[in-house]
Amino acid sequence: MSQDTPTPDPQDSENARYEVTDAKRKSAAKWFAQAKKLVEQRNYDYAIKSFIEGLTLNPEAIEEGYIPLRGCAVARWQTGGKKAGTMDKLKYSMTTKDPVKGLVNAAWRYAHDPTDLDAAEGMFKNANKSHCDAALAWIGPIFRELLDKKPVPKKYTLIKEIYEECGDRCQARGETTQAASAYEAGINALDQQKNVDPKNRGLDNIIRDLSTKLTILKGNYQNATDFKDSILDKEEQAKLHDDERLVQGADRLSELIAAAKADMEANPEVDAKVITYVDRLCKDESDEHEKLAIKVLLEKYKGGGNYRFKQRADDISIRQMGRHARKAKAAGDAEKYKELARRRVAYELKTYEERVQKYPTDLRMKYELARRLFQIRKFDDAIPLFQQARADSKVRNSCSLYLGRCFYEKEFYSQGISVLETAIADYELTDTDVAKGMRYWLGRLQESAGKTDSAVETYGKLLQIDYNYLDVRNRLEGLK
Repeated sequence: MSQDTPTPDPQDSENARYEVTDAKRKSAAKWFAQAKKLVEQRNYDYAIKSFIEGLTLNPEAIEEGYIPLRGCAVARWQTGGKKAGTMDKLKYSMTTKDPVKGLVNAAWRYAHDPTDLDAAEGMFKNANKSHCDAALAWIGPIFRELLDKKPVPKKYTLIKEIYEECGDRCQARGETTQAASAYEAGINALDQQKNVDPKNRGLDNIIRDLSTKLTILKGNYQNATDFKDSILDKEEQAKLHDDERLVQGADRLSELIAAAKADMEANPEVDAKVITYVDRLCKDESDEHEKLAIKVLLEKYKGGGNYRFKQRADDISIRQMGRHARKAKAAGDAEKYKELARRRVAYELKTYEERVQKYPTDLRMKYELARRLFQIRKFDDAIPLFQQARADSKVRNSCSLYLGRCFYEKEFYSQGISVLETAIADYELTDTDVAKGMRYWLGRLQESAGKTDSAVETYGKLLQIDYNYLDVRNRLEGLK
């Protein structure tokens, strides 16, 4: 990998929700109040501008922002309001570097045409990228409703993938009810895809995998047969509510941890009690609590041999290492950051080698191991794993991107070109990080292979999607 080439890794991201400060929330409220008055005056265009100003400050405002904005959009549409023009669409790009900006721009476009499937999709994707999970939950059903009117099979897969990512984030935060809802929405989208694409035999396996994840989630956080039974008791419902708050008071968190510990000790045979205790220990991301959580998990693993506990302990250790590395980077200690990052990669490599041995048919584990091998430049070992993992639809395109980059590093330019050209042709989306990465590295491969005209064309197409992507402008200008 060239040392001077920026190569962001979109896979390494936090699970936290997008946070809005009190100051921005108050400022946004003023814009929303003004927008409401303008709607009452039927001054819809200026009302939309005010709503957008408010959402720029608070992109998670559902009741004050998105819901009345949609009402304004429908009223404007019914009174003959015009759609956004071509220049306006360029101005309000949905593929900006800042996904919050992309979300708000997509909301502006949706407000000018509430039947615009692309605008709803733009909101849905950018809400996911920015972790504006409240906005995602609101726009998701609207996007799905518009899609059902004009079905595009691959877009149902997109819906599933985004809901699954959101569900994974919610689960990592301990928001089990929201996680279950997201997984269920993803399964429903795939069920509809089966109706519109009955020849797609691979959908059954994807549905099964996500359904299994949902079943495991429910099993981990309840003993009752009915998932909803777990929140019927008022006291338990209060605990669940406290568990799902982003910021816990120290005293309340201590109470929750103590209660979970007592519950675990009273029911030593119930694995779900251990998971609940560990989740609460990890809430505040303190080294002391995480060390205790790891100890509990490893003791449980050694006592019963359930590898799931070892997995969770390793995940906590990896997350802790990443947090320490980020703190060192933020403090400006470059040497410490490099050393901590190196340790984390080494630990992850060892962990995923073990997981692949434990689960030799799990393609996702092979993909994760291959990514770590790529990071330490063991391309010959990574390539066959990426090739195998491509059979998993969720990571297929990422595998193709990594394969192209592996072939680039090995100077197997024609092989890399072939892989990426095929992947781009099969990938309907153009503005995701993976899609843009595939085009960028296809251009690099073509450039290195001496196919200047092809590289110019590839870079030119990427510029049309994202004008500021990495160093593509400089490369295109250099070639010309």
